[in-house]
Amino acid sequence: MSDITQEIFSDKIDDPEFAMRTDIDRNALFELADNIKQNGLINPITVRPKNNRYEVVAGHRRFSACKINGMIRIPCVVRELDDNETFAVMAAENLERADVDPVDEANFIKEYMNKTGFDANDTAKKLRRSEQYVIQRLMVAEMPDYIKTYLKDGRLKLGVALALGQIENEIIREKWVHLAVEQGISVATAQFQLHDYKTNKSLYEGIVSESKDGGAAIVPKTIMFRCAIDDKEYDVRLCRTVIISEANYPLFGEFVRLYRSAPAEIS
Repeated sequence: MSDITQEIFSDKIDDPEFAMRTDIDRNALFELADNIKQNGLINPITVRPKNNRYEVVAGHRRFSACKINGMIRIPCVVRELDDNETFAVMAAENLERADVDPVDEANFIKEYMNKTGFDANDTAKKLRRSEQYVIQRLMVAEMPDYIKTYLKDGRLKLGVALALGQIENEIIREKWVHLAVEQGISVATAQFQLHDYKTNKSLYEGIVSESKDGGAAIVPKTIMFRCAIDDKEYDVRLCRTVIISEANYPLFGEFVRLYRSAPAEIS
């Protein structure tokens, strides 16, 4: 059946049963409502017939904005879609949005896989994403609530969460995640901490046992990088990456030599 565009009474339209976005910026929503009021609904929402009513498939924000404006009839593209096809359309619309957080993506993909029975490879093909992308979102879906909260409000980078989330010991993981939020560590630092934990797991487990009795605190090691300019070690969080052409590398080496040989009051 081909797509049909028609005006449908708003009270006959239901929100999507499973929306990807769990929270919508109310200020942005009212701005959208004002724009629709001034210019009309340029792109109709997409709905599917369901139980003698209609369910929103794409354009959930636009639908909400139309209801704010009190629109009685809403222009809709009506499509006959099963559940799998509905999820695919939702994914196509929402996964391209820059403001969709990884937790909403993770929950959506997990629900999609539960409903379709697809594995990570099939899901990646359907959603036009890499298999690694799908696997990482599944990892997010299984993370503790406190990590998801930090991800949703932007206080924790996805790469940091994926690294620290692999720490099996819950006490150590929670401690280091909270420190990561407080200190704003890089993904490289988190990956080093994960490697250090795996390498010295028995040592960290022993520290946990002591800390339960009021002993040593569980603090990850500070990563130190040696600066190519002054040959001193600095906390990795204070270091920056500089790109130098291979052709100019001898010039950089000469600069370093002159800097190190300069009198103390000059250098």
